[in-house]
Amino acid sequence: MDDFESLKGFYDRYPEEWAAWRDLIDTVEETAREFGFREIDAPSVEPTDLFRVKSGDEIVEETYSFEDKGGREVTLIPEQTPTRARLVQQRKDLGTPIKWFDTSKRWRYEAVQKGRDREFFQTDVDIFGVESVEADAEIIACAATIYERLGVGDAVEFKLNDRQLLDALLESVDVGADAEDAEAVRREVMRVIDKKEKISREEFLGKLQAEGLDRATAEEIDELTAIRGPLEESLVELAAKAPDDERADAAIDRMHDLHDALASYGVADTCTLDLAIVRGMDYYTGLVFEAFATEADLRALFGGGRYDGLIGKFGAQDVPAVGFAFGYSPTMQLLEELDAIPEETLTTDAYVLAVSDSVRDVALEYAKELRSEGLTVETDLTGRSVGEQFGYADRINADHVVVVGERDLEEGVVTVQDMESGEEEQVPRDEAVDHLLDHR
Repeated sequence: MDDFESLKGFYDRYPEEWAAWRDLIDTVEETAREFGFREIDAPSVEPTDLFRVKSGDEIVEETYSFEDKGGREVTLIPEQTPTRARLVQQRKDLGTPIKWFDTSKRWRYEAVQKGRDREFFQTDVDIFGVESVEADAEIIACAATIYERLGVGDAVEFKLNDRQLLDALLESVDVGADAEDAEAVRREVMRVIDKKEKISREEFLGKLQAEGLDRATAEEIDELTAIRGPLEESLVELAAKAPDDERADAAIDRMHDLHDALASYGVADTCTLDLAIVRGMDYYTGLVFEAFATEADLRALFGGGRYDGLIGKFGAQDVPAVGFAFGYSPTMQLLEELDAIPEETLTTDAYVLAVSDSVRDVALEYAKELRSEGLTVETDLTGRSVGEQFGYADRINADHVVVVGERDLEEGVVTVQDMESGEEEQVPRDEAVDHLLDHR
């Protein structure tokens, strides 16, 4: 019989490896809960048309889309934003703000590369129903806090931009002024700006001119989008260099307000302004941001932003929204490079060892009591000898072994061994659970 392997872009993670992933996911979810986000559960399969609303027909080529046995076009979800839009539209009684998070697997049929798989975990964190900079700041603060909890906060920076700000700046230098659809022209220019960091200056200027801009305007855009650095200082520089324009001034003022809100959260120092951050998806309407490693050569760790116009495409309600999608593979790579990855070992609080079948019921009672206190506990399932049980306890990294034997029980005690030091201690049988709780 042939040996079977997982499909390309899909991964097997055995308990030792998964322990590190589980620890990372727990950190993300615990941080979201602390910020007041509530967990939801949603389908893994949705009608393909749900994703066409957001991404068009091309989504079928990029996803696991197929016809089910009922003849319906369905898709394994590549993202959860359309699903969340559907959930918001279905309930008219949801009070605002709506603050949701969810961790689940997603699927995309695309080229497999470092940090980009075909099956992947993602946590979405969103606020619906609030337009304020306070909501924007809370989303970024939540994201920044995750890295602080992971111990690598100093190794991650958040690059911020505002699509309204960039659009206002482009309008102020007359981009699209003579076109029938000026906004469409500016969107195409934004797509060029989104590629700025990946091409040379001359290529950048050439692509801008290919969109109909003259050389002088292209150079002015190049100068404006070169402004980057600490948020407040960069905004001051931008205000001095940008053309005098009421719409641009208002957008800069809003970014100043965002800085002040971020400072209140204590995360302003991790944020920089970068006008070349556009995030090519057209549905973003305001704030956009991406998290980058400052000490490792990695692509963006994840990103997010404000998408006030998207939810209304899925129903009658127009609902403002801001959020981020946390992808795990790039962050795992960062933690590996910084030697900060959670320990990839199995851990067990206690192994309860029954010396003989006659005391097995007592051993199982101890295991039950310890588990009820939240400890991870194992017992023998295969009739191993005492020596073999100690060997197994060592393999599962048990902190303590509780030895339950007939003679000890007759004397009213059990033996507790510290597996790290090897020290044994006889403990009154009715105090064994408290003893382990005190020494965990």
